[in-house]
Amino acid sequence: MAGAFEELGVMPELCKAVEDLGWMLPTPVQVEAIPLILGGGDVMAAAETGSGKTGAFAIPVLQIVHEALRQRTRSGAAATTSGRGGGGGSAAGGSSPASECCLSSEDRELHVAVSADGMVAQSRSEKSWGGVRASVGVFAGCGGKVYYEVTVTDEGLSRVGWSTPTASLDLGTDRQSFGFGGTGKKSHARQFDEYGEPFGQGDVVGCLLDCSGGGASLAFSKNGRLLGEAFRLPAALQSAVLHPAICLKNAEVAVNFGASTPFAHPPPRGYVGLAKAPAEWVATRAGAGGGGAAAAAAATGGAAGGSRKPVCLILEPAKDLAEQTANCFTDYGKHLAAPQLRTGLFVGGTDAGPQLRALREGVDIVVGTPGRVVDFVESGKIALDQVLLFSATLHSPEVKDMAARICVNPILVDLKGKDAVPETVDHVLVRVDPREDRSWLQSKPEVFTDSCHALDKVGPAAASPECLSEATKRLKQRLLQRLIEGLKMEQALIFCRTNHDCDQLERFLNALGGGGGGAGGFKGKRESGKENPYSCLVLAGARSMDERRAALSAFKEGDVRFLIATDVAARGIDIRELPYVINMTLPDKSEDYVHRIGRVGRADTMGLAISLVSEVPEKVWFCTVKGLKPWLAPDAANTKTTDRGGHTICDVAGRGGDKVNEHLEAIAGHVQQLASLEWRVQSSFLRLKQRWQSAKG
Repeated sequence: MAGAFEELGVMPELCKAVEDLGWMLPTPVQVEAIPLILGGGDVMAAAETGSGKTGAFAIPVLQIVHEALRQRTRSGAAATTSGRGGGGGSAAGGSSPASECCLSSEDRELHVAVSADGMVAQSRSEKSWGGVRASVGVFAGCGGKVYYEVTVTDEGLSRVGWSTPTASLDLGTDRQSFGFGGTGKKSHARQFDEYGEPFGQGDVVGCLLDCSGGGASLAFSKNGRLLGEAFRLPAALQSAVLHPAICLKNAEVAVNFGASTPFAHPPPRGYVGLAKAPAEWVATRAGAGGGGAAAAAAATGGAAGGSRKPVCLILEPAKDLAEQTANCFTDYGKHLAAPQLRTGLFVGGTDAGPQLRALREGVDIVVGTPGRVVDFVESGKIALDQVLLFSATLHSPEVKDMAARICVNPILVDLKGKDAVPETVDHVLVRVDPREDRSWLQSKPEVFTDSCHALDKVGPAAASPECLSEATKRLKQRLLQRLIEGLKMEQALIFCRTNHDCDQLERFLNALGGGGGGAGGFKGKRESGKENPYSCLVLAGARSMDERRAALSAFKEGDVRFLIATDVAARGIDIRELPYVINMTLPDKSEDYVHRIGRVGRADTMGLAISLVSEVPEKVWFCTVKGLKPWLAPDAANTKTTDRGGHTICDVAGRGGDKVNEHLEAIAGHVQQLASLEWRVQSSFLRLKQRWQSAKG
């Protein structure tokens, strides 16, 4: 009930969303984590798969973000009201607004740091240029001459000049900005021409704007020596406002607008420092004080010039999981209003254009994958704020090390400990021994293996390790067919080791009659998985995002019975009431097994995890060169094991890595006991059934 979430401190709008989803009570991890997160501070949480971890952090995060935006709205409205009543800077203080000129803490790329007094700018990005503008600009038609200077205080690349308030912060790359760079080139509209001479650390560059003639012109000086006219202002900009602008790449500069500190090199006759320009020459803009457009945007909960910055970042390891998490945030926050929250999805392998537009329009919560998010952070598109760490692998050394570096005295919520699995999941190990089960020799139905043994002799008389390895591959597909038929499976998630294994298993099931009975596979909504006993689709990294999204959707909606997947689907994918997970090969790490089988037994429903375990070594592909596909043309070289220069490894007994073996050995005794009990229960039931039928007859 929603009341149970209210007792955790959850706001009514979020409780309503929870009620819409049909949640009766919070899960244990939600009971523990939600109040801690709402209380503030860093929280680290671990719980078994399917335990509601996404809700455990998404619900309080939404509440915290919404409260922060509401507070910002109230503060912005107050600032706007105060500004209306206080009059302009010149009238109230008797001085020109230009005297308050500084580098803006708002009008800048996010990876550009501005000092508290607004007189020093620094960027430590080695990959991207970062720009910043001053809070005061000059009317191009003012009729005067203004000057400011820039001292290069560190190594790196810098570009200085003038730009309109709406120009790109990458100075000199559009038609509304004009720059002079340390390489000795002037730039406008992305045209870089030789001008003056290079400058670097220790040099002082003067920036001159002459609006006194029939048209404005821009020039620069180096260490007091004029370098000549650089630009004539285009006719379209003769009535524009031009702000001092700086662009940096791994550099630092100090500016002087002439307010109180003398210029290192006095400007030419007739020029005045920008800070002492008459009030009628200048225009002010929201700057370090955060007023103006930024405050007005905050007051309405909207964005002005990208002032609505992200306040929360969620990182996910895969595109599919990031998309699912973003959808959860949208579902949980659908009743939030005044302001409404905006969640953005930022993943690689897709067009970055819409994602950049979303950032410009304003995003409150960023959900993404590391690659794309890091790119946007380094280029100044995304700012990082505070951290809440929820991880399905909390106990790994890598995550522990990361937590130690980014968290401050975190509270640990660990409900089950390492490698915990839901109590609602039963485990079955199916022995695969081609020496005992000779059905792998049958020609029908046809099987499709990975071609590791395309050059080896395989037959009834062969008993080599290569023969037994290939036989294991064939037998596994036969056993899968028997499991599907024997258990009358309506739905199952089948895990394979590689993308290629998924492709081959898809061919096998399609050949059996899935997807309309042909080898073409599932054709879409006009079919039904109920009518096709082997209908299947693939969810694997080699498939496109659209293909993976469509496959998962068709599986969830029951259009296909089987979803064949790599470990890309092992983490976080939520499939309600899934009855079976089948492991064609056990994974190398125990935590991957936990994630795989965690797709069943979710939300207190029962599930069965079936693992095919080989009794003999199985050779599998292990490509040491990214993108290499040796199975397309197997030869004597690439079918060798990696220690002999090839691209295969020998999976000892087909049981995954050492950690998985340890896990199997730990549960082996329990599984045998359960199997014995199950046999006795089923036998007893059959005897009772026979007696009842005899008595009835």
